[in-house]
Amino acid sequence: MANKQKIFFLIIFAEFLSGLSGCVTRSGPSQDDGLKISNSPGPDALRVSPSNITSGHASYSANGKGYKVAWFLCQIKAPTATVLIAHGEDAGFESDQFCDLPEAQAFLAAGFHVAGFNRPGFGGSTGTRDLVGKLSQQAALVAAKETLHANPSLTSTFEGAYGFGTGAASAAIFGKQYGKLKWLVLGGGIYDFEQAGRNSSDGDLITLIKKSTEREGDVAYETRSIAYDVNGLPHRVAIFQGKDDTTAPADQAHAFRDGLAASEYKVTYQEIAGIGHKINPRQLRQILDVMVTSVR
Repeated sequence: MANKQKIFFLIIFAEFLSGLSGCVTRSGPSQDDGLKISNSPGPDALRVSPSNITSGHASYSANGKGYKVAWFLCQIKAPTATVLIAHGEDAGFESDQFCDLPEAQAFLAAGFHVAGFNRPGFGGSTGTRDLVGKLSQQAALVAAKETLHANPSLTSTFEGAYGFGTGAASAAIFGKQYGKLKWLVLGGGIYDFEQAGRNSSDGDLITLIKKSTEREGDVAYETRSIAYDVNGLPHRVAIFQGKDDTTAPADQAHAFRDGLAASEYKVTYQEIAGIGHKINPRQLRQILDVMVTSVR
């Protein structure tokens, strides 16, 4: 009888440990759990018309020089909060098109005000492109604070951030520095710039990484690579990745995901078959409509 009780206890204890391990490694839907994301575009989603659109510039100083950062804001009636979105290396945001972007529309449809900014060297933001370097990181904070300051009717604070490509690093670093975000949605991200510099198929990206290390040394990797140290990120992180993405190789996304899970972050990771680094606007909207639900 004692042996039977001992065996029963061991079985129960093993099940407990198994459940505890699952809680530590990940939470929410995983790639295998199957978020309902298709690898083919669905019908056009309905457009959300903002109730108010504002934009402007904020001034700041760095390295003894003065700079300006362009910011944008799309407001809706009765929002739940505000989200900041960051652009990648292809182009910055245009003030007259910002609210119609698929990423802006996805978050507007989910009930958020949507704010954005241009990193140095993009659009109306002054300075030299620094590949999400220290100047870009400062510009993000300045833009966020000025957006709130210039819109006193804005009653909701920043709850989350989104970025794609190098914009994923920008959004995540903003999350660390801002310190009040609840979640991140990141896509096709460059999470380890050293590894991307070796394995990316994007010659322009490799050149930019090389230039940053020539200016700054190996610290350039540490400044930008959010996978090196996940401490301080918002506790909820949703990541999507195209299986065919060779610009931002999936192995560095896997390492970032595993680092988050090991540090007890709540992680949703979704790899999408048939998708590379370039995603058409309709499909990006479709993906984000699903990914937003995983952090709400």
